[in-house]
Formats: sequence, C-alpha cells, structure tokens
Amino acid sequence: MKNMIMILFTMLMFSGCVTSSLKLGKDEKLILKYSSSDIILTNKVIQSKFLNFKDLFVTIYKLQNEQNRILFYEEAQTETNFEFQYGGLYTVMYIFDNRVKYEEVYGRNNLRLVQLRLKDKSYLNIMIQASDTQNYSFTYGFSNEEFMKIAKKIKVKEDDKLLKLEREGVVFTNESEALSNWNDTLVFFTPLITPLRGVYGR
Repeated sequence: MKNMIMILFTMLMFSGCVTSSLKLGKDEKLILKYSSSDIILTNKVIQSKFLNFKDLFVTIYKLQNEQNRILFYEEAQTETNFEFQYGGLYTVMYIFDNRVKYEEVYGRNNLRLVQLRLKDKSYLNIMIQASDTQNYSFTYGFSNEEFMKIAKKIKVKEDDKLLKLEREGVVFTNESEALSNWNDTLVFFTPLITPLRGVYGR
C-alpha cells in the first residue's frame, strides 16, 4: 500500500513539471520550447561575439526576426569543474550592473520572464533559461505586448496569474548594442562562478 502511494505521489509530482528550452539552432532560429508550445523568436543572426573568462564562456548574439525586430541572446557556460554561484535571475541581475529591482511576469521551473530596471531607470524585458548550474541563457529586447503574448501562450494553467507591466520595456534597432556588462571584475571578484560543489564536497 505504501509503495502504491509513493508511486502515485511521484506521478503527480512529475505531471506538474514543465521543462523548457531556449536555444539557438544551427539554422539560426532562436526557439523557445515550453510544454507543448514551440515559439520561434528570431530567424537570423546579425552579429555574434565570444567572451572567454578562462572558466566561463559567453557568446552574445544579435538576432532579427522576419519583421526586422531585434533581440539579443546570450549563452553562458562554465568549465566542467565550475558552476554559477547564483541562480539564473540573480546572475542576470549582476550582469546588468547589479540591478536590484525587477518584476516577474511569469515563472515556472527553469524559465522566468522578468522586467528589469536598468541603471538609467529604463526597463528591459528578459527571458531567462537556467538549464542547470553550469548553463544559463537569456534573451532580451521584447516589447511589453510581445512579452505578454508569449507569457499567455506558455502558461500551464488557465488560472496562472501573469503580472501586468506598467512600464514599457526597451526595444532595439539595428544600431543597438548589447546591454549586458560581462567583465573580469564581475566574473572573478563577485564571484559569478565557483568551483563545482559536488566535486569539492561543498
């Protein structure tokens, strides 16, 4: 009887789990896979830049969709024996100049949609994917309208509440530069990454 209860509990637990994937494919499409939804966010890579911090590797992409809307997409991966010190949201907040103010539109498991207040008091809509403690990715530059449409499409339950945004997020043009601030001080002296806890018994 106890075994049966445990099996039922495990099934219920996993049925409530929704995994997501925010990935740039070889065909240059940035796709959000979430539950049964596949959303193509962009179709084309305009520029890319690779940053090497010895134990942390970052690639920044400037992307465009068929309507010429611009997004930035960033992938960060640690070396095998390292991991991120903080969760996905707090890592991103450090990357955008130690921001402390944010509003969460929607969050579930390893995906979060947030609006971040920047240093110049403008606001940025960011989608954060924290696959595990060694791989984070995020994309930003959505208008409020597009951000809310995505949130409504991926929400799992009809009664899941979405935050209504009061301030319009920054959108980009072809001349725009990435707003993230990766640097040695941030990575090594914050520190943004740490030796893998499982390896060193922490």
